[in-house]
Amino acid sequence: MITLLSTKSLTESQRQLLAEAGLSVVEQEFIRVQLLPVPTSEWQHNLLFTSQQAVKSVVAQKSIAHPENHTVFCVGEKTKAALETAGFIVKATFESAETMAHFLIHSNEDHFDFFCGNRRMDTLPTSLIQKGKNLREIVVYSTENQALKIETPIDGVLFFSPSGVESFLEKNTLETLPCFCIGSTTANALHGVTQNIHIAPTPTVEATLQLSIDYFKR
Repeated sequence: MITLLSTKSLTESQRQLLAEAGLSVVEQEFIRVQLLPVPTSEWQHNLLFTSQQAVKSVVAQKSIAHPENHTVFCVGEKTKAALETAGFIVKATFESAETMAHFLIHSNEDHFDFFCGNRRMDTLPTSLIQKGKNLREIVVYSTENQALKIETPIDGVLFFSPSGVESFLEKNTLETLPCFCIGSTTANALHGVTQNIHIAPTPTVEATLQLSIDYFKR
C-alpha cells in the first residue's frame, strides 16, 4: 500500500478521503503554533490575513470590537470562511500572498494592517512597502519547529507550510520522493532541494490530498 507522510494532523474526513483511495497516511506535527497577545490599537479600515492561525488568534482574543466595520483581504477559502463566521466582511480572496500583493499594489487603498505569524514570508510586506503602501504588521502567533526523524517507509510527503518543509528537512531527506504542496509559497521552500514538487490547484488541505491521490492513481 502507498503510504504518505502528512506534516500536520488531519481531520477524520481528510483521513477518510485518503483511505477511500486506498492510500495510507502517517501524521506528524512538524510545527508547534502558539497564539500571541494582540495589542490594543485603532485598526486600519483594511485588514490583511494570509493564514487561519492569524484569524484564530484575533478572533479568540476579541481583538477587533466591530469586525463588520472593516474590509478584509485574505488568502484561502478556509481563511475567508473563518473570517466571515466571525463577522468580518471579506472583499477579496486570493490563492497566494503573491496574487494578493499584485492586486493591492494596483488598488486605490494605501493603508493596511497585516495580521501574521513570526515567520511570515517577505512577499506581501516587501511588495506593498516598495510601492509606497502603508503597511503595519501585527504578529499574533508564533511557530516553532518540531523536527522528528521519520523511520516509517513512505512514498510521498504532504507539505502545508514553508515552516513544515524546514522542520522536516532538519532530520529527513527527500531523495526522489514526490512532494505535494498546499500552495506556491510552500513549494518555493523546496526549490533547490528537489524537483519532484506538485502544487495543489487550490490552497486547501483537501485539494492537496486529492493531488496526491491523482498522482498515485494515474
